[in-house]
Amino acid sequence: MAKFGGSLLDAEGKGFPKILNRIKELKAKDSLGPIAVFSAPMGCTDALIGIGESYARSAQVPIDSVFKVYDRIAKLHVRGKCLEQALAELASYKMQTQEALASVNKRFSGNVKAKILTLGGELAMSAIAEFILKSNGVDSCRVPVQNWPIVTDDDFDDAAPDYELSKKRANALIEPLEEGKVVSLAGFLGVTADGLETVLGRGGSDLTAVFTSCLLKGRYQTETLLFKDVPVQSADPKVVKGQKTTHVAALTYNEAHKASLMGMKILQSPAIAMARRFLQPLRVVPIDQPEKYSMIQSETKGEEVVKCLTGKAGCAILSMNDEKSRSLEDSLRIWEKRNDFMDLGAETLETGERIRDFLFLDSDFLRKNEEKLKGFDENLKIEYGLGVVTLIGDRMKDSAGVASTAIGAISGINIKRGIFAPHTSQIIIVVEEKNINATVAAIHLKKTEMNQSL
Repeated sequence: MAKFGGSLLDAEGKGFPKILNRIKELKAKDSLGPIAVFSAPMGCTDALIGIGESYARSAQVPIDSVFKVYDRIAKLHVRGKCLEQALAELASYKMQTQEALASVNKRFSGNVKAKILTLGGELAMSAIAEFILKSNGVDSCRVPVQNWPIVTDDDFDDAAPDYELSKKRANALIEPLEEGKVVSLAGFLGVTADGLETVLGRGGSDLTAVFTSCLLKGRYQTETLLFKDVPVQSADPKVVKGQKTTHVAALTYNEAHKASLMGMKILQSPAIAMARRFLQPLRVVPIDQPEKYSMIQSETKGEEVVKCLTGKAGCAILSMNDEKSRSLEDSLRIWEKRNDFMDLGAETLETGERIRDFLFLDSDFLRKNEEKLKGFDENLKIEYGLGVVTLIGDRMKDSAGVASTAIGAISGINIKRGIFAPHTSQIIIVVEEKNINATVAAIHLKKTEMNQSL
């Protein structure tokens, strides 16, 4: 299983020769596969969301800009007679996307939204990929939507795959593999048991690759390769300018989940959870330096205490009455299925009122819903303009002094909150957004010292 994300599928189409080379290498290595999972090209999903929302407002922005991207990629990389077929296929997807847009009525949501995003996104891209592969001597095929192997629940915007129902459709993948074909599979797309399109959440192509690996695991020895543009490193080199970053060769599922949630975006959290459930190892591979891959699996590898540091902007702290906070927390976790906030605990004020604080990793959610949230407590307060800096490493629980070393490194920076919980594999420091990069850089300088504290 080889997944190619949007960062590799640029709108100019320049990245595809690298993708083609990697697929050919994998095909030469093994008689079966690979299944190549494709995201939409960078920017296309956001463009389609904007177009869909314009139709909900009756403004009707045209979809030409999105399909020009596909036309450009096809004309650059599809050869010979395959080009005419590819352009005809794209014209069909454009027409289907346009028809789906015409059915948008006041709300851009549900099955119609899922259909538009995948017809104009991953399905179109996987079609082009099939023709590029064919015209370059690779025997390839696609899986038609009517036989789609990933069956999900009815949560159209953030669907969860159903293993048992999907297993009944696995032949849609097994048959072409047994025929020696490379399968070009659209990421992000799921279908309900009665055939309605869903999407697997933002970044859902990761989940497509991981779930498909798990689905076929009983029959084959599956390997999951997630191709990226850069290696996983100890910190973002653009943030710690002038410092040497180290390649992170191994992460546990827990470390990868924490790092992705807190800003590194290694891969989608539900994909990590799926891999953990089936104990499926994941290999994150930089496309230009495949030897610098990172393994994600259950066991802790290496002796490092702090594997990596990450910074995330766009956070906020919500403060509200402790008693009233219970209803809000239940509503967000159970009904909204949101897990991107943390309970910071409660304290009693001099007035006797108990106030509970929550750290939200998505301040835009609070801004959009502030009036609704005040329905739980009209006196709640929100502090915006915050960011989090997180130290990640399972071994921190066995090491004394990591938090104090980190705090000592940033003595000149105002810390809004500190969540010193090394037993959870993370230490979180909340600072003003303007101080995120300086905080990451200062603590990263101490990384060697912290890794000697075990």
